[in-house]
Amino acid sequence: MNATVIRTDGEALAVADELARQLRRDSALRDRERRLPHAELELFSRSGLWAISVPKAFGGAGVSYVTLAKIIARIAQADGSLGQIPQNHFYALEVLRVNGTPEQQQRLYAEVLAGRRFGNALAELGTKTAHDRTTRLSREGDGYRINGRKFYSTGALYAQRIPTSVIDDDGVQRLAFVPADAPGLQVIDDWSGFGQRTTGSGSVVFD
Repeated sequence: MNATVIRTDGEALAVADELARQLRRDSALRDRERRLPHAELELFSRSGLWAISVPKAFGGAGVSYVTLAKIIARIAQADGSLGQIPQNHFYALEVLRVNGTPEQQQRLYAEVLAGRRFGNALAELGTKTAHDRTTRLSREGDGYRINGRKFYSTGALYAQRIPTSVIDDDGVQRLAFVPADAPGLQVIDDWSGFGQRTTGSGSVVFD
């Protein structure tokens, strides 16, 4: 996938204005009939807007938080679901900025600059608090295995990577950036809501 590379805050805002005009068309119809916005998300990610928080040092625009909020607001005014879907994508990019190694940052930021979308699989049902996690990350040979089930996984249905919160063998919570086509990963389109019906906020199973 090739995406436009946006360099400045001003350019990002201009792109968002034009994109919002396009996304506004049929937005009510998509929501009413739950037409999943695959084509619209391709347009959205190819616009370069999904990469605007990538730091300048890694080739992104590194826009301000104010600019990012304005852009999401403009997209959400056009289509509420399309405004919500990237929320956890930008969260994952911020976790990567704060906690990632330079090698992880280089590799994953490059994917985003190329137009790849990150979803999320964070929340779990049945835990004592909203912050508790039972999904496990275990070493297995040279790699890792993840076992658990998530819900309210907004954007996972449309993502190429699904960052998920897990507990490792030492009891430490991690964020694992899992390829959407990883063996044993299943995204279930079981989301049902009133309004913003196309966010893809269903379940994700790791086995």
